[in-house]
Formats: sequence, structure tokens, C-alpha cells
Amino acid sequence: MDSAKDLSTSFSTMRNLALGSVLALLLVALASGFMVYRAYENSGRRVYVVSQTGSVAALSAGNDAHTPYEARNLVRQFMQTMFGHDQYTFKANLDAALPLIEGRGGRRIYECFTRGQVLQNYERYAARNVVTVDSVLVDMSKRPWSGAVYIKQRIFIGGQQKEPLPLAAKFNLVETNRSDANPYGLLITNFDYIPYSPQLTREEQELLQAQEADRQRRLQEAERGLTPAGTPAAPAAPATTPAPTAPAN
Repeated sequence: MDSAKDLSTSFSTMRNLALGSVLALLLVALASGFMVYRAYENSGRRVYVVSQTGSVAALSAGNDAHTPYEARNLVRQFMQTMFGHDQYTFKANLDAALPLIEGRGGRRIYECFTRGQVLQNYERYAARNVVTVDSVLVDMSKRPWSGAVYIKQRIFIGGQQKEPLPLAAKFNLVETNRSDANPYGLLITNFDYIPYSPQLTREEQELLQAQEADRQRRLQEAERGLTPAGTPAAPAAPATTPAPTAPAN
């Protein structure tokens, strides 16, 4: 009888150990599977933020989320491509900018370029327009999202820079489908010009004064007949600069 009891006890102990081992293996397998799933999920959402100091890996937000950083980049890219160009980049820059703004707003700006003969002035005077974005403000705390952008247009005619022309606009942002033409998934709407009259910086004033002094010196040399032979005359500046101007409301 004692032997039977010992055998029964041993069998129960082995069974309990086996059940415990199986349960432990199941728990380990479930935990491992969950960790692998999370790692795989995060690996597909890893993005890199690129800055002047390098690139940093980060986890992206949901596919449908939009950040103020993304909104500011959209507006900055739009202003630089829509308003900054020369005779060679005019069409390509407009093709890149127009998908970022609603159709009515894009046509309004393009018609302003056409009336002002911007492309023809670029070709006639070997001119170009370089855009510097002073600031972009975006409010995404409430819908509709809104903001304002402030830029300066630096017009170059030949080798001479004209006085910077400021331009500012207010706008709204709406969500749209992401695409190759619009990777931000945002669209500029209700684009309208607003007043902006910043003071010239000290560097800009000094540059313009130096250019004017050089121009006066050349005029005096020409009047005295001291212009070196064979020196090509600089093209006359247009009565109006080839930069786009804000259309009347």
C-alpha cells in the first residue's frame, strides 16, 4: 500500500510539473509574440527627421495626423516655388506649387503673373526673383486651420538687385489625399494678400547704396567718354519690376 501511495504521489507531482511547464511555455510564447508584433508595427512607422545637423530617427504619428511643422513646410514650399523663379524655372516651379493650393486661388495668382508679363520680363531683362520667407504662422488649435505667411522678394536684373519687395498673405488649410504632387496631405484655401511693410535691414541698405554709387560712377564715366571700348552696356531697367504684385480685392 505504501508503494502504491508513493507511486500515486510521484505521478501527481510529475503531472503538476508538466502542466506548469506547459503553462510557462505558453506564457513565454504569448509574450514573445506580442513583443515581435509591436516591433514589426513600429518598424513600419519609423521615419527620419532631417535638419541642418543631420538626421534623427523617430516614430511617426498616425498616417492621418498633421503637425504644425508639416503645415509650415507646406506653406514655405508653396511661397518659394510659386513666387521665386526666373525664365528657366518659371513653368516647373508653378507646376510644383499649383497642386498645393485650391484651383481658384492658383488661377488668381497665375492670372496676375500673366497680366504683369512676369515671364516676358524675365526673358527681356535677364531677371530673376529670389524669395526669402520671413515667417510662417499656423494655428491648428481649432478648425478651420488658419495662418499667415510673410516673405521678401529680391529682384535681380542682370547683376543688380532691386529694393526688396515684401509680400504677405493669410490662408486656411484643409486636409486632402497625399500624393506625389502633394505629399503633405494639406491644401491651401482662401489665399488672400494682407499688408506687410518691414523695414530694410542694415545689410540691404548698404547693398543698395553701394549699387547706386556704382551706377552713378558709371554714368559719370559714360558722360565723360571714359567708358572702356567694347564694354557692353547694361540693359535698361524696366519701368516696373517683373515681380508679381498683389491683385486688387
